[in-house]
Formats: sequence, structure tokens, C-alpha cells
Amino acid sequence: MATGPAEAPATTGNTKVYTFGDIEIRLTPNDLGVYTAIHVPNPSDQPFSFSVSVRVTGPAGFEVLMKRDFRHVLPGDAGREAGLLIDKDEAPAPDDPTAEIVSFEQTPL
Repeated sequence: MATGPAEAPATTGNTKVYTFGDIEIRLTPNDLGVYTAIHVPNPSDQPFSFSVSVRVTGPAGFEVLMKRDFRHVLPGDAGREAGLLIDKDEAPAPDDPTAEIVSFEQTPL
């Protein structure tokens, strides 16, 4: 599974879509934080478990680390999760957030 550097994000409305190889991260800012969706496909012919940590940042100190584990993802399926990220130090939600993958692990089952 490729997790290389993200190309410049695509934009759909106010949502930024980052692609890291096969992994897709969508960021949609709102008044409270950044709605973040992670999609990790399994293109292989065997089940895998995936673990991914994504850092979402913005100006004025906004920084949140989102860690997710996707257990037993079948071939052709994907691990998906989304949630609203709010900075614990109450930094304001950025209008133009950025995403980076901090860590990624895949384990064959």
C-alpha cells in the first residue's frame, strides 16, 4: 500500500481532499473544528489490519492528532472513519487546514 507524500489537495466546496498513495483524507472546517474523514482501502488479495495516525494543523496553533485502527479489513474493502477534531487547547478552527500522515502500519492476517 502506497502512503507517499500527498500531492496538492483537491478542493470540493470547502473540503480539502488529500491523497497519500491509496489513503484519502478529507478535511472540512467549521466553526467548532475540522471534520476529518479517513479512507484506507485494502487492494490486496488477503485481509489486513491497518493503523494510521493523521496530524491536522492550521494557523494560530491548531493541532490535533487522529489515531485510528482498522481491524480485519477484507480484500477489496476499506477502513473508514470520520469525526470532528477540536483542538484541546481551544485554538481556533482553521479555514485552511492541512493534513499529514504521522504513522501508518499494515499487518497481514
